[in-house]
Amino acid sequence: MTQAQMQQSAPREEAAAAFKQHILERSASYVAEPMADLYRVEILGMMLDRYDELQAQGLVSDAAIRRTKADFGDIAEQMRRAGFSTVYDRQNTSIWPEMTEDETAAYIRESNQQLHKIAMGVMTIISSLVPMMIMVGISEIVYADALSLLGVLGMFGMIALGIYMIVTAKKPKDHDKVKKGRFSLASRLRGKLNALQETLREKSRRRVGKGIAMLVTCFCPIIFGAILDEFFGSDMLPILGVAGMFAQIGAGVYQLIMAGSEGNPLKKLLKD
Repeated sequence: MTQAQMQQSAPREEAAAAFKQHILERSASYVAEPMADLYRVEILGMMLDRYDELQAQGLVSDAAIRRTKADFGDIAEQMRRAGFSTVYDRQNTSIWPEMTEDETAAYIRESNQQLHKIAMGVMTIISSLVPMMIMVGISEIVYADALSLLGVLGMFGMIALGIYMIVTAKKPKDHDKVKKGRFSLASRLRGKLNALQETLREKSRRRVGKGIAMLVTCFCPIIFGAILDEFFGSDMLPILGVAGMFAQIGAGVYQLIMAGSEGNPLKKLLKD
């Protein structure tokens, strides 16, 4: 190696040493595991590449080092987002057994199935007047009072079905374990759940919008039935409009129940 090459390599070696110290200081709270160490090496390589670019642009060594450190920001935060565990995480979660990704997915799926069944039960009870109003409307055409009685039977049948669905909604297998906090989560899995939580928040906002829109416009079927009655002169149409109103109210309440509680399983898993 020539003297000029040696003089040129000296600042880069100093930069590499400065970057190593910077990375180790910023990531000191993270567990020394093979993947974390490999991640640190990758960051070091990227920082050196950025340093070389800045040197090629004419920055002196000290200025290029400072600029590179600033460009890479908070290394500890980057490692957290990448799913690496801190020493504190390991100590904090070692008391209880760690839930696997399959167990976590099963808990979320079973919780949502329970919520869906409860919401469907509430919607069925609210919509229980629909069969009665339909039968009353049809009886206006065929003049059979028995149809109205069948509608009453249908109403009580839907109420019973709704109660059955609410009572028999099955809790998740790990309900008690999660409720009492007797579990732990790996940092990588926790990162995935945080990302999923953001997606569910957007989904919940859409559900709230749908639910409110349905409740606000629930009188539209009645108005539509009344308008048709003016054209066709049939008392059945406004009655069917009432049936549509209760069906729409039930659907709107379903959306609001799901929006308010669908993210609860993730909140319980991430609460510790």
